[in-house]
Amino acid sequence: FVKAVERAFLIMYGPRAVSRKTERPEDQTRIAMPRPNKEKQEEQIMITTLKAQKRDTAVKAKKLRRDGFTTGVLYGREMEESMPLQFDTKDAMRFIGKNTKGAQVVLDLGDKKVSAIVKDIDYNSMQRQIMSLDFQALVAGETVATSVQVILENEDAAQGIVEQTLNEVHYKADPANMLDTIVIDFKTLSPDVREFHVKDLVIPEGKTVHITTPEDTLIFHIAEYANNGEDEVAEDSDADAAKA
Repeated sequence: FVKAVERAFLIMYGPRAVSRKTERPEDQTRIAMPRPNKEKQEEQIMITTLKAQKRDTAVKAKKLRRDGFTTGVLYGREMEESMPLQFDTKDAMRFIGKNTKGAQVVLDLGDKKVSAIVKDIDYNSMQRQIMSLDFQALVAGETVATSVQVILENEDAAQGIVEQTLNEVHYKADPANMLDTIVIDFKTLSPDVREFHVKDLVIPEGKTVHITTPEDTLIFHIAEYANNGEDEVAEDSDADAAKA
């Protein structure tokens, strides 16, 4: 019977109708924001909700990590003092797998929810363990210093070897104008572009930000493919042929 229902859904609505039924719902908030390139299409980005608890500072962080918790802190201009936090380590690992510094998040503290940004992720790669997560509470209208990731797409469309030298850009903005990621799509770039600097970035339409990274900072350059001496071999062959 179940298979028959699935077949009916496939016929009426296509394969996505069935797959949506099996997807695990994400506890996230959707916000429409244009992609940071010259295209005007809008994309749905996600602000993750991360569950947190107020931490008892009498319990050492090392013990909490043994018990399956990750420690952190929340601070902000309108907070009288910083708030020590703890998170379920599994939730924290999933969170950093999808978010980096500068990402917006809603912290669910049980009795209230707080909009914040990630200020720092202290991760021990040797132990594969999060040592701390730091957040700054957001206040409407308050300018915050943060950073945004720079992601390169379709690098295979470049005429050469792409070497990225900058992975994040620092900027200031209020919560309404914060950026998700900056995407540079090589399919939309001119083939003549060999270098790309901060000043060449296109900020999403409707966003007002002040970029603090120096505008002449190089984001990437495109190196020529190595010819492995093929040109020299060809020249030598031509010279030998001329002598003959």
